[in-house]
Amino acid sequence: MKKKINPTRQELLRLKKQHKVAQSGHDLLKNKLDSLIQEFLSHVKELQKIRKEIETKTPEMLMDYLKAENNLGKNEIDALVAHIPEAELEKYDQNIMGVRVEEYEFKNKKEIQETPFSNKAGDYNLEKSQRKAFEILDSIIEYATLEQKIKLLAKEIENTRRRVNSLEHVYIPEIEEAQKYITQKLEEKERFERTVLMKLKDFLK
Repeated sequence: MKKKINPTRQELLRLKKQHKVAQSGHDLLKNKLDSLIQEFLSHVKELQKIRKEIETKTPEMLMDYLKAENNLGKNEIDALVAHIPEAELEKYDQNIMGVRVEEYEFKNKKEIQETPFSNKAGDYNLEKSQRKAFEILDSIIEYATLEQKIKLLAKEIENTRRRVNSLEHVYIPEIEEAQKYITQKLEEKERFERTVLMKLKDFLK
């Protein structure tokens, strides 16, 4: 035992209450840890899926663009896309089991998508390239958001696991050890008092 313990029934009662609270806290943190891990694995799986989509669509988008550039010329394409608004991202916070993460949203996606240029160009490849570019951009935004969530969840998992282990392997065992020590001392005291009482009775006979 790391500190001196007063072996009284009052102290034993206090430790029992403390043990109950610690065990309850441990169970809550363990459930939280399990949920965080499930959330983490789910995001990792989704991240791998999105990455594969980006890696597949990007070469296709570039190929369609190069075909359009070959048909129209770079100067013509530059003139067509010059009036298209720049993409704007909006950031807002989300809470996942006590973990604050940032979400990103393509704010002016509809405005950009509704800005026509491929019909004027008369080249279907440019239209396909634009459509795939939007899909890729959506995936990149989602990828960035998920990647951040995964990093924050990993940090929270580590912190929660440390607290669970501390309760499970240090704090709760120390309380149990103290309870055992007090119980033994109280039993010793009861045996001693009983022995003294019996001897006293024998003496008074």
